[in-house]
Amino acid sequence: MLSGAAYAAAYPPLGWRWMVFVGLAGLLIALRGQKGTHARAIGFLHGMTAYALSLSWLFHIFGWLVILLWAILAAFTALFAEMQGRALVRGISGYKLVVFTTVNWCGWEFIRAELFPLKFPWMTPGLAMGPNFLLPWIGVYGVGALVMLGVAMLLSRKWVQAGCVACILATAIFLPTRISPPAENDSRSIAVAGLQYESVSLDQFVQRTREISPAIRHVVWPEYAAPFDIQSSRRDWDILLKLCRDRNITLTLGTQSRPGGGEAWRNIALTLDATGVRGEHTKVHTVHLFNDGTPGTTALPVETNHGKIGTPICFDCDYENVIRKMTSAGAECFLVPMMDAESWTARQHDQHAELFRIRARENGRWMLVCATSGISQLIDPNGFVHTRLAAMAQGPITGVLFRENRLTFYTAYGWLIPWCLLGGAIVSWLRIVVFKSPLRENKNPRESRD
Repeated sequence: MLSGAAYAAAYPPLGWRWMVFVGLAGLLIALRGQKGTHARAIGFLHGMTAYALSLSWLFHIFGWLVILLWAILAAFTALFAEMQGRALVRGISGYKLVVFTTVNWCGWEFIRAELFPLKFPWMTPGLAMGPNFLLPWIGVYGVGALVMLGVAMLLSRKWVQAGCVACILATAIFLPTRISPPAENDSRSIAVAGLQYESVSLDQFVQRTREISPAIRHVVWPEYAAPFDIQSSRRDWDILLKLCRDRNITLTLGTQSRPGGGEAWRNIALTLDATGVRGEHTKVHTVHLFNDGTPGTTALPVETNHGKIGTPICFDCDYENVIRKMTSAGAECFLVPMMDAESWTARQHDQHAELFRIRARENGRWMLVCATSGISQLIDPNGFVHTRLAAMAQGPITGVLFRENRLTFYTAYGWLIPWCLLGGAIVSWLRIVVFKSPLRENKNPRESRD
């Protein structure tokens, strides 16, 4: 439980990033010599403590049902502990144990974060490290694998190797530098603005947009800014077209689409200018346990007068695939409508904001995130925040971003790393569970028979 508390301290609101090493080391120490029910209980207590402390804000959304959600997340730590216990019973030690511990953790983490129906990619060791030099190469799950590898080496007394991993991580974290914002007259720059407002009318959004600087070329409204099919309302649609025409802007807003006027609807980011619709994106990763529309199946950028713009919606950016696929398809920058309700507390807003910085760094793209009640932020390709509107604030956020074309190694190939780690984990699990003979050689025949 103490190691679970240390693990939670690595994430906002405390954000003591290096405590993730303490949390993981404490868990592995507690599991020494444990197997079966004892190992599972240790893993479950670690996970339950970590998630309950860090994700306490979920209580404001789900009430006492949150205990079940915490328990589901903690079950993955229990499964990790179960397989660690089995590995120790099988006699795995030395470098084999170091490698197994790494793939064992990464396998369950990737399932929990990206594959399980209630997938939840928050609170991973790679996320605790924040934006760093390694992300555009191996991504957040690759960084997490290095963290666990370093911890496992340290506890196995591989001092030199553990020190090398620590140096790599420390260098990667402190190496990135802030990118200077481009000049407004640069041919690849876009003057952008986002309106951070919650529970205001369409007319108020229009009025606030008319008050921003005439230099702004692209405006973003939050997710659900128009919580209905705005294209079906002739009056409202004409208002938006007139706004774009009068201010000479492109507008991206969160709204709905009801094809055929039926009951089924989609949560979309709609992009338009004075000529009409330029494109739309349907939210791929709808929020669990909420009526968030029918999920989309594609992740493509929108062609505008100032380049190809990716418009993922809120939860889409929590996962690695939507931003990556949009970037591969030609997205030169990202404008993201988001809804983080004020009632979800500032702690949730702070934790969620980290994921957008990770995605920007992995794919090497500028990103403007426009939220309902925060945190809205303008992020450069190194993951640094240039402009920020705090949680619970209301108002505009403005800045200049730059269109990029170069693909990072992660976008092209590095995204396969967690899949390779999962494959290694599955092979290791099968060897431990299916094959009954010891994995290490035993030179004593009598002891082997025993």
